[in-house]
Amino acid sequence: MELALAILKRLNLVPVPLLDGQMQVVKARAIMEANRAGVFHAIGTEGPGLTPKEIAEKVGFSEEGITILLKALAGTGYLKVKDGKYRNGRWVKHWILDPKHSLHHMLILQMYTYKRLEGLGENLKTGRPQMDFHQADVANPQASALQGTYTYGMREAARLIIPDLLKRVSIPAGSKRFLDIGGAHGEYSRSFTKRFGLQSTVMDLGGPISTATKIMEKEGNVENIELKVGNCLQDDLGTDWDVILLCNMVHLFDPQQNLELFKKCKAALRPGGTLLCVDQFVGISGQRDRIFAVVSLNFFNVGGKSYEASQMRELLTEAGLSRTEVKPLGLTTPASLIQAYA
Repeated sequence: MELALAILKRLNLVPVPLLDGQMQVVKARAIMEANRAGVFHAIGTEGPGLTPKEIAEKVGFSEEGITILLKALAGTGYLKVKDGKYRNGRWVKHWILDPKHSLHHMLILQMYTYKRLEGLGENLKTGRPQMDFHQADVANPQASALQGTYTYGMREAARLIIPDLLKRVSIPAGSKRFLDIGGAHGEYSRSFTKRFGLQSTVMDLGGPISTATKIMEKEGNVENIELKVGNCLQDDLGTDWDVILLCNMVHLFDPQQNLELFKKCKAALRPGGTLLCVDQFVGISGQRDRIFAVVSLNFFNVGGKSYEASQMRELLTEAGLSRTEVKPLGLTTPASLIQAYA
C-alpha cells in the first residue's frame, strides 16, 4: 500500500496536499495519543492480543472511541489485528516498548511540539521564537513537567546517536577531562566515561539539571558525573578540558552566538584538545537535506535553525579551531559530527 501510494503521488494522480495536510496530521495525532494514553503498553508484547473492550477498560476510553483508534493504528501498520484482537506491530515493540530503544517520552514531547507549532505563522512573521524549553521555570509545576518531558525525550534521542557517535569520534591520546554542554540527562557523559575512561562534567541550565538530578537519584551515578548549573553563552566554561561536546546545541543559537560559543570552547580546551559538535547539519547529503528543510522549521519556532556544515566549519575556523572534519553518523539518526581541534 505504501509503495503504491508513493507511486501514485509521484505520478501526481492523488491529491497530495490533502494527504499530507489531513492524513498525516490525523496519523500523527493517533500515534501520539495512543502512546500518551498507554494503549501500546496495555496491549503489551505477549499473548494473542486484546479486544477493543479489554483495551478500553485498561486505558479508560470508550469502547467506540478505542475501536476507531485501533482501526486507524492498524491501518498505518502500528497494530496488527486478527480475529477481533489487536497486537502491537514491530515498530511499536522496538521503538516504544523496548526500554533500550523506547521513544515514549519523545512522542509525548511531540504533543507539545504539535501545540507549539500552532504559533508558527506569527513566529515566521516576527522572527521571534514561540517558546524555549530550556527556560522553563522549575518552580512552576506545569513548566517543570514540560522541562522533564523535554529532558527525558532528549535522553531517548541521545541513545539513537551514541552508538554511531562513539564509533566516529577521535579522542586525543591521554584525554582525561570531558565537558558535556547541554546534555543534562547524562547519557553522553555516561557513554564517554565508560568507553574512554574520562572524568565527566555536565553543564546545563537549571531546569535540565533539576531533571538530571532526579534521574541520578533514582538510577544512581556510578560514573561519578558532576552536574553543574550554567549558561554556556554567559558563564565561564573553565579550562584544561580535553574534550568538549555540543550535541544538539548549535541549532538553538544564531551564527554570532555560535561563534562566541566556539571561541569560549577554544579557550577552555587544552592545546590539542577537541571540540565535538553533533547536530542536524545541512549540506551532508540530499536525503538528509530534505529532512532538515522541514526540521529546520521546528528549530526556527524555538529560535534556531539547521545550519550548513560549511558555515559551521567557517565559524569554527574563525574561532581559532583547526582540522575540522565532517563525519555523518549512521542510519538511526540523520545527525552528523563536526570535530575540530584546539
